[in-house]
Amino acid sequence: MGINDKELVNKVIDLCLIYGIKDSQLYMEFLDNQIKFYRTELNFLKDNKLFFFQKKKLEEHNKKIEEYEQKIFDAYRKIEEEFNFIIEMQNNIDNTSK
Repeated sequence: MGINDKELVNKVIDLCLIYGIKDSQLYMEFLDNQIKFYRTELNFLKDNKLFFFQKKKLEEHNKKIEEYEQKIFDAYRKIEEEFNFIIEMQNNIDNTSK
């Protein structure tokens, strides 16, 4: 493989990595919107708290709150994974550019 072929291969790899980064950024925006949705639902549930004597409904209410909190936590974890993936791809772009 000649020097020009190697440069071309490196540029194609860089292009794929750049599109991978853009894809990850869009996914992170999606996750951010998901977090905003769950926070809105969570705030609604907390604002409309039931009375203590409605035990069965209160249990369901608290379970729903826990479910939304877990979904928010999971979305933040996925954002962290995507962020680390972007850093790794950016490092690969920097390494192939040298």
